Amino acid sequence: MIASGSVGAASAEQSKKMLQRCWGWDYKSPCIYQITIALADRRSMALGRLVIDSDGEGDPIQVEAHVELTAAGRAVEAEWRRMGEFTPAIRPLEIQVMPDHIHGILRVTERLARPLGQILAGFKTGSSKAATGKPGFWSEGFQDTILFHEGQLDSMFTYLRDNPRRLAVKRLHRKFFTVKRDLAVEVGLTPNSGGLALHFQAIGNEALLKSPMIFQVQCSRAYLAYKRVAKPGGGLKIARDEAGRPIVELKTPEFDEKLKMLLSMAEKGAVLMSPCISDGEREIARRAMEANAKLITLSNKGFSPLFKPSGRAFDSASEGRLLMLAPAGWPYCPGEKKMTRFDACALNRIAQLMAGDGAAEINYHGMRPANIDALVRAACLVGKSPAEPRPATASRRVA
Repeated sequence: MIASGSVGAASAEQSKKMLQRCWGWDYKSPCIYQITIALADRRSMALGRLVIDSDGEGDPIQVEAHVELTAAGRAVEAEWRRMGEFTPAIRPLEIQVMPDHIHGILRVTERLARPLGQILAGFKTGSSKAATGKPGFWSEGFQDTILFHEGQLDSMFTYLRDNPRRLAVKRLHRKFFTVKRDLAVEVGLTPNSGGLALHFQAIGNEALLKSPMIFQVQCSRAYLAYKRVAKPGGGLKIARDEAGRPIVELKTPEFDEKLKMLLSMAEKGAVLMSPCISDGEREIARRAMEANAKLITLSNKGFSPLFKPSGRAFDSASEGRLLMLAPAGWPYCPGEKKMTRFDACALNRIAQLMAGDGAAEINYHGMRPANIDALVRAACLVGKSPAEPRPATASRRVA
């Protein structure tokens, strides 16, 4: 049984925590930056109005839309394009004005005399004056993505230009893009156990949980590995090709066999459930989306209030083929969260409980079943299901 609650707009404090920064990076350095800046009052939609030209007749890929700018929106767009007049080392390459925020791409051609953040603060001041004649138009700070490779630039141009369509898809398929803070899923070890309620944060199509065939994706780390490269500020990140796909460094026949079997089951209507722990599990999830398969993913941290899937996952969600879950006891935190052994054990066990007959056999390497189930209880705030289910709840029995 499924019960859910939705989340409204993020508070100012939540929005502040969501800002991304590349720690250790010198923001005076030449590079290409994608910048997002939001209005102080996002509900005002002061920059423009979304116009849906075509609803795609049920096909989200075919939706067509554009933003009809207000006078304030046109003033902001003009100020962005003039930024290089004030700072010659900056070339504004693109801007997409949305009703409540802007996305822009800047190329810094030589070392800046002051950090990029100070220059963007100047843009905010100037555009506020041009748009409204007074300050306070923009929210605090900005969000940035640094494009270290030329191949990323074309992808980012596409992302910016696709934003009106994506917003239209979200409005046309709102139920698939609302973050739920408490999605209760009932599981039971036996038909007469009474069931346990696992609680999740969720976004996507909850109906996938009702599928009679759910197959757990479990893939050893020895089956597939992505190539890693150093990232600014220390640590490693997954290397990607010019199209943004992860570069595979190791692939074995065992991985190919598992991928073929799971995609074959998906073609027959099964839902794949991936905890996305190992590179192989993430690769199978990526391939499943490419094949238009139905997919449930598990995350080891919650979702921000304004979270939305990106790239191919966005289109999968809009078509009702994706459900993303995170245990309710693991809150959202900015940046990456390290996947610990305890996280991995809990996610694998959660997937086993929810997949039922489609669960994978997993060696927990010496961890006792009671300890693993204790991890699940803590992560999912497990509670005993009521004897008489409430109307807002539905169940999935695991025999």
